Amino acid sequence: MDKVIQDIVAIDLECSQIVEKARQKKQDVQAHMNEKKKEIYDSFVKEYQVKIDAHKKELEEQIQATKERNEEDYKKSLAHLSDLYNEKENEWVDTIVKRCKEV
Repeated sequence: MDKVIQDIVAIDLECSQIVEKARQKKQDVQAHMNEKKKEIYDSFVKEYQVKIDAHKKELEEQIQATKERNEEDYKKSLAHLSDLYNEKENEWVDTIVKRCKEV
């Protein structure tokens, strides 16, 4: 009977060790999965950050080009208006003076 009890205790101890090894292996696998998950997430974030930065640079270039184009249009309009003023200045002054006299 003692032999049976010793065998049962030995089997129980062996099973406990197997369960503990399985538990440890499960924890190791979970830790590895978490590391891999973080690695994949970081890679994903880095990849999209590169895309975001490229898109941001492209938009900034478009904004700069639009600003330059608007500045050129403004300068052309200002030059045209200035030329028109210089050309019609005396005529406009005469018209204003005539209208003021009429009143």
